[in-house]
Amino acid sequence: MQLLSKKLVSCAAVAVLGAVSLCAKPAGHGMVKQMAAYFNFTPAQTSQARAIFLEAKQSAQPVRKQLRETRLALKAAIPTGNTEQIQQLAATEGSDMGQLAAIRATAFAKVYKTLTPEQQQKMAAFQPARHGGKRKAGVQN
Repeated sequence: MQLLSKKLVSCAAVAVLGAVSLCAKPAGHGMVKQMAAYFNFTPAQTSQARAIFLEAKQSAQPVRKQLRETRLALKAAIPTGNTEQIQQLAATEGSDMGQLAAIRATAFAKVYKTLTPEQQQKMAAFQPARHGGKRKAGVQN
C-alpha cells in the first residue's frame, strides 16, 4: 500500500511539473523561478533545477529541429495526396513529440528527486486542483 502511495505521489508530481512546464518556456528562468517560489526551493535546489532544465533544453534542440523539418515535410506532402508518405511523416512527428515528452519528463523526475518530503507533499496536494476544471462529466482518470 505504501509503495502504491509513493508511486501515486510520483506520478502526481510529474503531472504537476508537466503542467507547470506547459505554462512556461522550456528551461526558462521564469519557470524555475515560479517553481522555486511555489515549492519554496532552497538556493541549491534552484541551482540544480536550472542546470537540469538547461541540460534538457540542450538535449531537446536537435529533436525540436527534426520536428520542425518533419512538420514542414508533412505540410508539403498533404497536397500530393501521397498517403504512404503522409503516414510515415505523421509517425515520425509522433516519435519526435514522444522524444520531447520523454526529455521533459526525465528533467522533471530529476528535479522531483531534489525535493524534500514536504515539497513532494505540496506537489501531490496541487495535483487535484490542476484537474478541477478540465474533467468532463462522467470521465475519470
